[in-house]
Amino acid sequence: MDNKKMKHLLLILFCIVAVYAGAAEVAEDSVQTTKEDSVQTANKVTAIQEDVNYFDFSNMLIPITHTAALLSTYGVRDHRLHRGVDVRVTTGEPIVAALPGIVTISKFNPGGYGHYVLVQHDNDLQTLYAHLSKRTVKVGDRLLPGDIVGLGGNSGTNVGAHLHFEIRYGKYNVDPATIVDFPNWKLKEGANRISKSDIITAHQQMQKKLKNEFYVVKEGDSLESIAAWFKISVKALCRINNISPEKPPKIGQRLRGSGQ
Repeated sequence: MDNKKMKHLLLILFCIVAVYAGAAEVAEDSVQTTKEDSVQTANKVTAIQEDVNYFDFSNMLIPITHTAALLSTYGVRDHRLHRGVDVRVTTGEPIVAALPGIVTISKFNPGGYGHYVLVQHDNDLQTLYAHLSKRTVKVGDRLLPGDIVGLGGNSGTNVGAHLHFEIRYGKYNVDPATIVDFPNWKLKEGANRISKSDIITAHQQMQKKLKNEFYVVKEGDSLESIAAWFKISVKALCRINNISPEKPPKIGQRLRGSGQ
């Protein structure tokens, strides 16, 4: 083989090696890029999973537009569950929506909440505003934080003007004091990251405590006297215990003043 043919063959071999080397480098870069993309995707998914386990209440408004006395806290009260907080208001002052949402209930309940409004929010959250003197919204209205839902008052089963305010997560009750520092009238530190599992655990613990709150019917008791003991209406007592208002309670029967 002469020198010319040898040089030509070597040139061809060099080109082949160069092509394979380049392909291997591209493949390595592709693998590296794929690994980086996978890590970024995994981190993003993890962040999303962490977010769905928490509520962000950092943009919530307190429904009273000024500092006010906290009259009653969330928890067992008068042998029944008080599902929200009571805050002193003056009759006729504006009560505002805490979060954006849609009004699902706007009605009058003479035996309990009086004039009240229930608003449905994202993530299965609801807020309730009760004992209003007047409702200013109707079912289907879309609200933004700060929109007026009604005026303060003392309608329903109530002594003195105050707002009864509840926060609900589906079937679970949420203690508003978990989110709001009422003595200082501001959102608590960490309100942007409230654990859903903590809310559920607190609700379950309260339900266990509530199971011990019942009345054993004695001779001479009436539905009226038992309802007065619980500080609820006879209608509410009958509804909670699935009994008829026409029938007297049975001696030894255990009655509750609040549903589970």
